[in-house]
Amino acid sequence: MPDRPTREYARLTALEVGGRPIEISSAEVVWIQHWNGDEPAQREWELAGRTFDPSLPDGAQPVVLVIGQRRLTGRAVLDVRRSDGYAAFEGVGLGGLSETTG
Repeated sequence: MPDRPTREYARLTALEVGGRPIEISSAEVVWIQHWNGDEPAQREWELAGRTFDPSLPDGAQPVVLVIGQRRLTGRAVLDVRRSDGYAAFEGVGLGGLSETTG
């Protein structure tokens, strides 16, 4: 029985934000599983990474996360910090992620 939330990490191979591919230098998604005793309760996801794309938007955005051959779609609230053409971003998932094809 976990006494705190458990986490599962995956490295992204590609990212789309607002229907547009974003060139990432590195990015990952983490799923955070909360527990009610031995039973799974709420599951959340967060996103973090870096890019040299200066046009990455802040705020709620539709996202596509690519992990190997898997494509996961959802919405996230992005917080982007820019410095000299470099941007670090974090995102908090709004709802779940759905696996899609194509």
